[in-house]
Amino acid sequence: MNFPLQYPIFQFFYWLVNTPSVGGILVLLVGGACTTGAFLLLRWISLAAKNDISETSSFPDFSHEE
Repeated sequence: MNFPLQYPIFQFFYWLVNTPSVGGILVLLVGGACTTGAFLLLRWISLAAKNDISETSSFPDFSHEE
């Protein structure tokens, strides 16, 4: 791979990306975001199930015709 590691800025970025703590922080951020999103989704579903307001439809209800 031809990557110009003779320049200090590229050496710094290479060190930053390959540092275990930076990878751990990235895993924590992505994992935390996914876990939080899943929790909020489940909370939203459970709150919607507890809602007593009946659903409205723009179509007429033919289920109880006379």
